[in-house]
Amino acid sequence: MSEPSEAGHTRRGGFLVERVSRSMARSFSDLMRERGLGDIGPGEGRLVYLLWRGGPCRQGELAAKAGIDKSTLALTVARMERKGMVRRDSDGDDGRGVVVSLAPAAAARAEAFEGVSAAMTDLFYRGISDAEIDAFEATLARILGNLAPVT
Repeated sequence: MSEPSEAGHTRRGGFLVERVSRSMARSFSDLMRERGLGDIGPGEGRLVYLLWRGGPCRQGELAAKAGIDKSTLALTVARMERKGMVRRDSDGDDGRGVVVSLAPAAAARAEAFEGVSAAMTDLFYRGISDAEIDAFEATLARILGNLAPVT
């Protein structure tokens, strides 16, 4: 439930963040389709980018870098493997560990994905000064810290 501010107005931050999230997802999907990457799902794109930039990675480490839980990552990686986007191999140092790497076809498209990511960042921050962006991101980080014990 929203709490009124000192001025008597209802606080709408959570509602606005949710609306921004939905609008971002829609805009991102549109950009992906426009650039011939419509077959890469929203959660998959982040993993493509992380693996392209960081190279092969243990599955648990990839989940931490992506900010998602291990079970969600496992499902996403399995789907991506079926699509021929990633490979999963046993970790040579630990037979129980799994190392995820980009398949050559996905690696060849990673630069195009990076272009979509840059275009999305430009769209997101259009008309907003660097100082406003810094303040906005600092505030969001504080909010995330407030919510961290709950999530």
